[in-house]
Amino acid sequence: MRLALSCLVAMLVASPALAFEGVMEASLSSEQGIAARVRARYSKEGDVRMDIQSIDVNGAPARATTLMPSRGESYFSIDHGQKVIVEMPYSTLATASQQVKGSGESANLEIKKLGKATVSGIETRHIRVIDKDNRAVIDLWLTQKYPADLWTRAFRGRNLGLELSDDERSKAMRKYGVKPGFSMKMRVEQAGGVPVVFLVNKVQRAPVPPEVFALPEGYRRMEGSSAPQP
Repeated sequence: MRLALSCLVAMLVASPALAFEGVMEASLSSEQGIAARVRARYSKEGDVRMDIQSIDVNGAPARATTLMPSRGESYFSIDHGQKVIVEMPYSTLATASQQVKGSGESANLEIKKLGKATVSGIETRHIRVIDKDNRAVIDLWLTQKYPADLWTRAFRGRNLGLELSDDERSKAMRKYGVKPGFSMKMRVEQAGGVPVVFLVNKVQRAPVPPEVFALPEGYRRMEGSSAPQP
């Protein structure tokens, strides 16, 4: 679970300004219960702030934030407990995303359409994606009510440690005749791993003050590695 959470915090990328402005609230859980709560906020200019509340190895509450400005060459990972800001180059994430580019067209998948279901008050289409090459099963509950890329903007890259990124998975789904959408719920089960569930509790369009995307004062600044993440 810690590995999955680390992947979520690390694999982020900049994205252009989009029309959506507001808040997404979600949770990350496993069979052991809720491991983290996620709150992502989006500005109309394209900035993204993602806050994650979790529990550290000692059982104490932990808070981390990732700030992704729409302009500039870096994003920022913030550890509130240590009061540290780590600046990371977007180029690192672009390199990681490039590694899986084009894999959607060649994906060896089995797609199952499992009907409709209501998730957090929203009607969705339940789709099961079986990745035969990577021995992973991904259940998606999709809706057209919200922009399909809200997850991508907060968790892009080699998503969840899988070989297919969100963008590449969408390409693969189109190849198999499935219309992509926004995932109100996502269940990921990799071979030999513990199933992980991402559940969206709320998506709300609302103004977000510019100061939400400012770096906190009084924190120590560090530079992160420019090497691609594994």
